[in-house]
Amino acid sequence: MKKIEFFEPPMCCSTGICGPSVDGALVRLIENIERIKKEYPNVEVVRYMITQQPLKFRENEEVYRLIQDNSQKVLPITTVDGRVITTHRYPSLEELEQQIKG
Repeated sequence: MKKIEFFEPPMCCSTGICGPSVDGALVRLIENIERIKKEYPNVEVVRYMITQQPLKFRENEEVYRLIQDNSQKVLPITTVDGRVITTHRYPSLEELEQQIKG
């Protein structure tokens, strides 16, 4: 089973799509996660927010090092099976599917 993890900056709520100005990247992320869950039932998708699950950011050595070296500006970080695939942005659906299939 593959595991996709999103290590995210502080947000106003668990999804980040609340408040007066919604970030389009977060809307696409939610849509992509739903699509992955539907089309790839063998893939686990988890989101961690640094203010809610700070210990998760320490569990992955590469994520922890990136934050120590670059501060929270490096977020969001996405990993697949523990390996970092993107920093500073969320991956596209195509990038995620490449990782799932590859």
